[in-house]
Amino acid sequence: MQFSSTPVLVAIELGFVAVLAWRSGQLARERYDVWSVYVYLTWVAAYGVVTSILGARGVYVSEDLLKWLPGLWLQLITVAVCVGPVVLFKGLRNSLRRIVDGTPWHWFAYFHGLRIAALGTAYKTITDEFPAYFEIFIGIPDLLFGLSALWMAAKAKRGAISAKSFLVWNLVGALVIVPAAPILLQLGLPGPLQLFTGLPDARAVFTFPMSIAAIVGVPLFVLINLWVAWCLWEKRRAGVGKTASFLRAS
Repeated sequence: MQFSSTPVLVAIELGFVAVLAWRSGQLARERYDVWSVYVYLTWVAAYGVVTSILGARGVYVSEDLLKWLPGLWLQLITVAVCVGPVVLFKGLRNSLRRIVDGTPWHWFAYFHGLRIAALGTAYKTITDEFPAYFEIFIGIPDLLFGLSALWMAAKAKRGAISAKSFLVWNLVGALVIVPAAPILLQLGLPGPLQLFTGLPDARAVFTFPMSIAAIVGVPLFVLINLWVAWCLWEKRRAGVGKTASFLRAS
């Protein structure tokens, strides 16, 4: 079996959130349900194992699946798995808010520095193992965002970044991938929508072990971008609401 650092990267992503949950629980003045986060991460990890097995068996590049245009929706399963529990369980949402509130921003920025791992796909593109069009439109922007994370971390550590700017930066990190990546993936897969026909085509993205990054690793980066942006937006909205209430009272 081909060695890949992708499973390690996914483990680091999940481990990062677990460490943040543990740290937040230790620092909290009032105890909260940090165990809901651990259960949630176990759920996501189990999904990662299942999807890795399916990828290793070639399910994601099988002709039976390709005719259903999987590039457009396959990654949405990861979104449903990861977002569904957050929507359903208020305790989990509150715990995730507490984690963001208790974590220095530069930690999140350094975390996204891991996206420099996109250098791997750049190398595969040079060696003709990865579709060039996908690297140009997705891989390189993702790499550049990873590099920007180092600059953002330095600014955040100095306290030289506003909440609004950090929120926007996280949204940019998500928009680097969504919605372009699913559309471009489908345009490079065999089927009625295929536009990029050169080899290697987008099946390389869904071939194990690269499939782990496409279906689990990259969506997790995007979801953590959106998680932080959501929490900052909620705090910003609450702050505006409090100011408005004060002005009305005056």
